[in-house]
Amino acid sequence: MTRAWQAAAIAVVLLVPAFGSPVFVLHATEIFVFMVAFAGLHVLTGRLGLISIGHGAFMGIGALASAHAVLDLGLPYLVTPLASAIAAAAFGALIAVPSLRLPGAYLALLTVAMAMALPILMIRIDGPLGVRIGEDLLPPTWTGLDEYQEEIWQYGLVVVGAAMVLGLASLILNGRFGRSLIAVRDEPIAAAAFGINVARTQVLGVAFACGLAGFAGGLLVFATPYVAGDRYTFELSLFMYALTIGFGAQRLWMSIPAALVLIMLPQLLIRFGWAPYQSVVYGLLLLVATRLAGSGEFVEVLRRRLKGASRPTSGSDLTEPDIVLLEV
Repeated sequence: MTRAWQAAAIAVVLLVPAFGSPVFVLHATEIFVFMVAFAGLHVLTGRLGLISIGHGAFMGIGALASAHAVLDLGLPYLVTPLASAIAAAAFGALIAVPSLRLPGAYLALLTVAMAMALPILMIRIDGPLGVRIGEDLLPPTWTGLDEYQEEIWQYGLVVVGAAMVLGLASLILNGRFGRSLIAVRDEPIAAAAFGINVARTQVLGVAFACGLAGFAGGLLVFATPYVAGDRYTFELSLFMYALTIGFGAQRLWMSIPAALVLIMLPQLLIRFGWAPYQSVVYGLLLLVATRLAGSGEFVEVLRRRLKGASRPTSGSDLTEPDIVLLEV
């Protein structure tokens, strides 16, 4: 990202609380939350080449762990996203160990089962109305904000938390571990010959991806201090996967447009009276994403069209795994 884009991004982040309405600030907060969650899907789908249609469930696990860490364990509100990340990573590793030993898309099947079962489980645990943390996350006096501007304080906390986690994730994925994930995805036999423990790398990659989703669930509790099962439905996981494929799972920054569409598209549909057709719209997006996947995802297709470049040949596509294995 160039300095001009960085300056523009910082300006937008600062202008949102200054000029946005409370509802708009809440939506912006949710966008930053889901940027972290989509980063987890980038690890699973883009780096490991695995299918997860239950990523929203790991967000729900993180949110549930965050709420009960405050209510039952008495942990400070601000550190609960770490507990959320640990809980979701543990669940991710738990399903990865058996599913990755079997051929086929067993991980996808298990994540689908989790996405369908989690809302029911959350209702069993906390009832149909969910659970609410005792108090809102109010701004401290040193911020100069009053108690009626808590959405600005919550927005700032989520932005800082998301920026730190995304920066850390970028460093990890650009390092040796990230290259190992690509090597395991493309050439597992060759990766093992180079001394990479394939099974352990896959399990750690799944745990890392699910931990990012859990951290996002913990951040979401900052903005809305209640946790209910109807928020983490199977449809949410399906929509997230469709947007990940559509915007290009190979790129970490695809989490930005994917999160924007996930949060703002329903608002536009409501404004135009098309809210009942939300599932249809996302279904069409999934079909388009599947069509474009053979051409290199929506973002890549758009970039090549703007530059007038042709599709790279299959030979150029095979150069990256060789480089990755040599670097590992």
